[in-house]
Amino acid sequence: MDRPQVKNAVSFDMVGELKEAFQGIKEDDSVKLLTLTGAGDVFCSGGDLHDFHGDLGEQNAFQMLYGMKEVLYELARFPIPTVALLNGPARGGGTELATACDFRYIKEGVTCGFTQGDLGLTTGWGGGTLLYHRIPNLHAYHWLLSSSLYDSNKLIDIGWVQGTYVDDVLEQLKPYTDKTVEQVRIFKQQYIRQQLPLSISTEMDEEVRRCSMVWDTPEHKEAIQKFLSAE
Repeated sequence: MDRPQVKNAVSFDMVGELKEAFQGIKEDDSVKLLTLTGAGDVFCSGGDLHDFHGDLGEQNAFQMLYGMKEVLYELARFPIPTVALLNGPARGGGTELATACDFRYIKEGVTCGFTQGDLGLTTGWGGGTLLYHRIPNLHAYHWLLSSSLYDSNKLIDIGWVQGTYVDDVLEQLKPYTDKTVEQVRIFKQQYIRQQLPLSISTEMDEEVRRCSMVWDTPEHKEAIQKFLSAE
C-alpha cells in the first residue's frame, strides 16, 4: 500500500488496485506466498475519510463499504498463504485488513487496534467476523468492544501476531517459501475448509450492513468532522 502521505489510508482507487493485484497474483501459478505491507513507517490507517466520509445514508454507506468487504473476503480465502507485515501502526480498517491475512508479523513497539468504536462505528469491512476465526472469541470480543490499541507483546499473547521482525523478514518466512507450490496450496485449502467456509461471506455481509446502520449517526458525523478539522 503506497500512500505514505496519508498513512496508507484506503481510497476508492486503492480498493480497485488491491483487487487487480490479487487477481494477477492468483493467475501466477509460481507464487507461493502473498505479503501485504505499507510504504514508509505505517501499515494502514484505515479508510481515507475523504472517500469514506460520514455524510451518507444506510444504503449508500453499505455500497461504499462493500468493495473492501470483497477485498477482505478474497484475501481471507486466497489460494496461497498470506502474511501481513506490520511495519508500522494499523488502525481501524487497517487492522481489519491485516486480520484478513492468514498470519501477521510485526515490528517491535508497533500498535494496532480496532478504533472504529472511537468514531461511533463498528467494524465495516468484515474484519470483525474474521477476527473471531483468528483468535479466541473472548479476546476478539474484548478487543472490538474496548477499541484498545495493543502493542506487539499483547498481540502475540492473544495469538493475533505470529512473531516480530526487524528487517530480514524473508528469512523468517522461509518455512513457508521452502515448500512447493503444491504443498502450500494444499495446506491453505485444508485451513479454508476448516475455518473459512463459503458461508463466511454472508456473515461478513451482515457485518457491513450493521456498520452501515450506524453510519449516519451524530456520533460518527461529529468524530469525522473533528478529524477533518484537525488536518
